[in-house]
Amino acid sequence: DGSMFPPREWTDGWLRGHCARRFGVEPRPDDLLLRWGLRDLAGSGASRIVFTNGLNDGWSVGGFMEDPGPDLVVVNFTDGAHHSDLRGEDEQDSVGMQKGRLQVRNLLAGWLGFGFGKEGRNGLGSEDQGVSLRIVK
Repeated sequence: DGSMFPPREWTDGWLRGHCARRFGVEPRPDDLLLRWGLRDLAGSGASRIVFTNGLNDGWSVGGFMEDPGPDLVVVNFTDGAHHSDLRGEDEQDSVGMQKGRLQVRNLLAGWLGFGFGKEGRNGLGSEDQGVSLRIVK
């Protein structure tokens, strides 16, 4: 299939056995959820958090894929690669990356009470407000 990774049936049982044999440990996939109370962020009082995922990143499966609460928002960059969702804007960004960044900016602007419209730089109208929410490289 042209992949550098050989085909392997992945199961929870395979992972547990592999980790025990190779590293002498047992994986604890729910450890962070339990330790940090991430199972119920909304119930814990957390709010106004944006979670981003570049879905072409293998690590994205460990992130939130759906909004965990009303003010806990997930933005998935379908064509984002490893941490491209966290990098600054680039002239080579795909349309999906550009739309995702704009979605994040508009969300933050709304939470911060700037009420940007569709006019102005990057669709935020920030010149008129004297405020910039640009993602810095």
